[in-house]
Amino acid sequence: MTTVTYHVEVIGSYNQGFGYIWHVFKNLEPMEPDTQYIACIEFPNWVKDTFNPGDKGYLTVKYVEQGVDKWFDGKSLIPYNYDNAIFLVFKHEQPIVTEEIILD
Repeated sequence: MTTVTYHVEVIGSYNQGFGYIWHVFKNLEPMEPDTQYIACIEFPNWVKDTFNPGDKGYLTVKYVEQGVDKWFDGKSLIPYNYDNAIFLVFKHEQPIVTEEIILD
């Protein structure tokens, strides 16, 4: 399991059903051609801030490998059935505030 944070722009989201949502982001600082766009799955009942297409911020995802990485179902560890990028959090960029203050 690897957790990575990217500087991204929101492209869009797709509700797959049963509470699963696919999100697509454009990486604003790609280090490799394979990471220019990032698609990740949000699991049901995941609490997150809202975001819309065009929003910019920081995305954290967890990459899992099929059969190697495991999740806990409350009783035992279960191997993941698929390789995936799992949505963890999206934080909006803070606007840069520039103003002059003149003290007399």
